[in-house]
Amino acid sequence: MRSPAGEIANAFAWAVLLVLVGVAILIADWLGFAGLFILGMLTWVICVQVELGDDTPTASAAVFRARMASERSPERRAAGQAERQVRLSPLRFYRWCGVALTVIGAVGFACQRWVGG
Repeated sequence: MRSPAGEIANAFAWAVLLVLVGVAILIADWLGFAGLFILGMLTWVICVQVELGDDTPTASAAVFRARMASERSPERRAAGQAERQVRLSPLRFYRWCGVALTVIGAVGFACQRWVGG
């Protein structure tokens, strides 16, 4: 049985996906394939930035806590890695959505310019 937090996160992920599809349709109508390329790149960059910044403290007291933390046991390190993997698993899907939008935008733009032109 799924936890209520998991169901809420899943519903939120679907809502974000539907918003992304709606924005992609509006941008494709307004800017054409160049807009899809831009939207894909933005989605891709945001997902990579969040994934890279998740485990690295960069500001405030988190930096000092990370330096002062004692060496963790292999079990705690594996548990932390498993928790991070679960937390970041939706980002992988959104990153691939961004890659797909980027590729579709680039191929569509190239076809419009050189083949259809």
